[in-house]
Amino acid sequence: MAEISPEERDNLLADEAQQLMNEFQVEIVDDAISRMRIYLSITLEKHYVMGIDFSNYPFSPPLITVQEEVQRVIGDPHSFELVKNWNPDKPPHIIEIIRLIESKLYDANKYWEQERLIGGEFNISKVPNEPNKLRIQIMTYGWKEYPFSLVFRDPPNPPGFEFPPEVEQLVGSLDNIIMYKLWDPTKYSINDLLREINWKIDKHSRLDFEKDLLDGALKNVTYDPATRKFTAEIKGTLKTSEMVFQFSVEIPEDYPAKPPNIALLSKVDDDTLAKQMQEAVGDMIQNWSPFNYLIDLFNSITKTIFKASVMVCIVCHSLECPTCKNPISAVEGEGEESCTAQCPHCQKPYHAHCWQRNIESIGKCAYCLRAPPSGGAGPAREPSAEEGPSAASRPDEEEDEPSTQ
Repeated sequence: MAEISPEERDNLLADEAQQLMNEFQVEIVDDAISRMRIYLSITLEKHYVMGIDFSNYPFSPPLITVQEEVQRVIGDPHSFELVKNWNPDKPPHIIEIIRLIESKLYDANKYWEQERLIGGEFNISKVPNEPNKLRIQIMTYGWKEYPFSLVFRDPPNPPGFEFPPEVEQLVGSLDNIIMYKLWDPTKYSINDLLREINWKIDKHSRLDFEKDLLDGALKNVTYDPATRKFTAEIKGTLKTSEMVFQFSVEIPEDYPAKPPNIALLSKVDDDTLAKQMQEAVGDMIQNWSPFNYLIDLFNSITKTIFKASVMVCIVCHSLECPTCKNPISAVEGEGEESCTAQCPHCQKPYHAHCWQRNIESIGKCAYCLRAPPSGGAGPAREPSAEEGPSAASRPDEEEDEPSTQ
């Protein structure tokens, strides 16, 4: 380039500095007009500072120093075309380089407020080198995670979504979501849309979670997604031990906000038991909330069957033990202790205390009249010295009648 006088060069540097001061907040360093700190405010909460030295302007490009956070967003400013392909004969104005840095920072941060709001409610992470994209992680029932990407788009367009196949199958077409189809950023927020997507994921994954719970507690559990119907069986106990109760449960479209429809498929000859089961189901359905699960419904039915199946003690003819007041059988999981024993021969039920007193009294079952073997339910009576050690263990023998001799 042609030689320029020191005066012309000073004027050139002063012009470049004045342009920067007219548009940006600057601070002159070491009283050198060609060395500055420039402050950029991109959002209310995003502020950046950079250093620039254009003392050798226009012969060579300026030296630019930026914060590490800025470099992660915009890259190395010296790699910009304006800087890398510097032409001393036709150099760009310094302000053009600063405007380019500001533009890149603005593009990277223009969705910052939306990102902040989304991050306050959902698990998010940035996608490297894609400032308009977020990674969303939805956690649902059973701590299962479903990831997908959200792509910011300028208003009035709704955000874009990139779903993996599994999530796409759960969510379905976005056109089926009214707020997406009729997107209006003055009425809806991106968080509203994400809640709807989250609900759709929860809705489908909840049924898988419900089936896992039922599989762990019941028998022959099946689920047909086409009809949204479960079937399951409950095995009877005690008096109903020979019975299997089969149920079908139809899941409504807006489940769990709306309760399921349950039907008993098995025939129950015991009218009292049938009525009790119907009442138990009715109570659960009447008090249904989205925080209830199908397993809660079946647990209520199981308890009803159990209570209707309990047999009273052979000796005292009562459910509660006259000694300890505990029931002959307790519902599992309710923290209640039972007082129970069975004859090892006929399996008739006793309270443990009643069995012990019965053995101590007559030495055998009050029903089948057979003495328990060693180690049988409840302690056998201690033989007297006159009877000898084998007296209490003689099976199927009545007490000896007095001799007539």
